[in-house]
Amino acid sequence: MKINIFWLLNLQLFFCYTHGTDCRKEPKCEVTRVHKMKAANCYDRQFKSFPKCLTGDVEVIDLTFNRIRKVSRADLSKFSYLKFLYLADNLLSKLDGDVFDDLTSLTTLDLSLNALNKVPPSVFQLPSLKSLYIGQNWNINIVDALEVSRPIQSPLTQIDISQTTDEENYSNFPDFGILPFLVVLNITGNFYFSIRPALFMGLCNLQKLINDNVTTEFEDACDCWKINNWLTLRKIKFTPFTCNVPQAKCLENDFKEDDLQIYNQCSETFKHIQKTNLIIKSSIGVGVGVIVILFLIGIFLFWRRRNKRRSHLQNRKKSVPNEYTLCDN
Repeated sequence: MKINIFWLLNLQLFFCYTHGTDCRKEPKCEVTRVHKMKAANCYDRQFKSFPKCLTGDVEVIDLTFNRIRKVSRADLSKFSYLKFLYLADNLLSKLDGDVFDDLTSLTTLDLSLNALNKVPPSVFQLPSLKSLYIGQNWNINIVDALEVSRPIQSPLTQIDISQTTDEENYSNFPDFGILPFLVVLNITGNFYFSIRPALFMGLCNLQKLINDNVTTEFEDACDCWKINNWLTLRKIKFTPFTCNVPQAKCLENDFKEDDLQIYNQCSETFKHIQKTNLIIKSSIGVGVGVIVILFLIGIFLFWRRRNKRRSHLQNRKKSVPNEYTLCDN
């Protein structure tokens, strides 16, 4: 028994020493506070793999401009508080489908400027993700990832897929489905086989479409005018698409009923989510109010009972001399 305990202690010391040695060999990150969040600044530190020595309570990790080739779920699983992860400008070429599954608090993910050819579909299911940057991953297959991800559950407000296709590798315009919170979409410099009006109908709160230097065809030549008119009608900031037919030949610019139904569904989804969030906030407010009231009532009852008890004791003290006086008489 003593031998086993001795062996276990030695093994533990060995692992501690090995871990410490790995940490000493690993490049150092600067740990600071950014907007009251614990942040690890690992920018341009020549990392070749994901840091092993960061503590699990880090909320921001910036690993931009390193030489990381692979990131696994095991590398990220301990960072349950992580909100911002920047992996731009590395050497990533492949990510496992479940690599980000444990990052339930993640709000911003930057994978731009890598060599990725596929997006893990689970990215679009992260419950807190609001900003996703995957631009400048040439020929990354976004369309297939979305095909198996819809309906998207992430509350995305900003997506950057700029420069992900080129003139030798055209792609279909990605179908995001219904994204009621999306505000900014960047598709700069891409080449598409075609774009249909329906693909914008599910983006009912879009405010800015960054579409500079986009090359595309249209299934129907008049779709070009329909898209321009729709985006203008919705007061979305964008660069008008170049149409190959005169607008005079596209007088019938009515939108398809099915397309308008997508927009209406998106608007209803947005209203429902907003209403649900308002109810939750109101319920929390009412709950807090009830707790405060009960706390104040408890303090009042305690104060009242204490004062009553003190008054009772004082009355008893006053009655003692009278009793003695009566006895003397």
